[in-house]
Amino acid sequence: MLSPRQFKDVNGLMVQPDRGFKLTTEVLRRKPDSALIWYEDFRDENPLPSSYWTTLSGEWEVWQNKNDPATRPYSQLDGHGRLAWKYNGFSDVHLRARLAFPSDGSGRAGIFCGEIFCCLNINSQRIELYNGSTLIGSYATEISKTPSSDLRSNPRMYTIEMRIRNNSVRVYSGASSVLRFTASLDGYSGGYAGVQSDGRILCELIRLGDAWTYEPYERFDVIYPDGSRTEYGRLDRTGVTWDSEFQVFTVNSDVEEASTRSQDISMDYDFFHSRLLSLICGNDYSVKIVPKDINVWISRLFLGDADGFSILYYQDVDSLVYWANEAAYRWKLRGIAIWSLGQEDMRLWEALPKQI
Repeated sequence: MLSPRQFKDVNGLMVQPDRGFKLTTEVLRRKPDSALIWYEDFRDENPLPSSYWTTLSGEWEVWQNKNDPATRPYSQLDGHGRLAWKYNGFSDVHLRARLAFPSDGSGRAGIFCGEIFCCLNINSQRIELYNGSTLIGSYATEISKTPSSDLRSNPRMYTIEMRIRNNSVRVYSGASSVLRFTASLDGYSGGYAGVQSDGRILCELIRLGDAWTYEPYERFDVIYPDGSRTEYGRLDRTGVTWDSEFQVFTVNSDVEEASTRSQDISMDYDFFHSRLLSLICGNDYSVKIVPKDINVWISRLFLGDADGFSILYYQDVDSLVYWANEAAYRWKLRGIAIWSLGQEDMRLWEALPKQI
């Protein structure tokens, strides 16, 4: 609900804006991900139904935190061997998993599709890609085991993923899905897909997506008081084919998604400004924000003078102490986090010990 009010000029007099208003929407957009086929975090009441999963080798079970009051408590897949979705016709897929090695863990652990095995090798400290028993690519990394005391509460999870298209595969790792290397495949025909390990591992997530089609996380619409609707946030792309019904796009060639757009996605909040709004001060108006993509975060709305207005954030020691108190006494949190160091009010370090 918008409620435009009168503004004060520099002399403190009430003035009626004659230039109209603009609405600014603060939004966090995210980089697209593969169109989702299956997302498995093992938190359901029946986490591994035989109608969807099959154990190709080894032994697998799901541990769930019985002390977690959530409807879907934190869970971990625990075991070794090969666990797959109950379908042997996968070929062009995007697979991602988050894995941890226990203190007694060893060897390789990762994801597979057919004979293609993308893994973390804790013995060699490398990300490795195999076609059957043949090593076809690798990348040096650092992998640590999780102490037994932290296994259920604070495991050291590592993300590993691969995207297979025709006879090529891309290997990624890290929370930001960094491309590590590509490799060519000979004789690839697909098959079962899932998680695979030589020894015992923990897995808290395995995700299956389409290798060619992406879900964008960027668009939202604004419906204004007069009923008109404007689209915001959608990036211009080339070399893709859009599905307007499901708001997804498919790359027309084997390229990275980022190459289809010239604009970067900052992973920080963006501000989108409306057209000129003819509103009358003192009245209330309704505005509707409609996210058209998932994973779009709508933060705040600002109504300002159409001729220009500024939004300024400045955290001094007083505001930081205020929010520390809110965190501790209102929300019962353990503390607060600061985005970066080196830009803070230096008086903060004198005040913090008094808050502890």
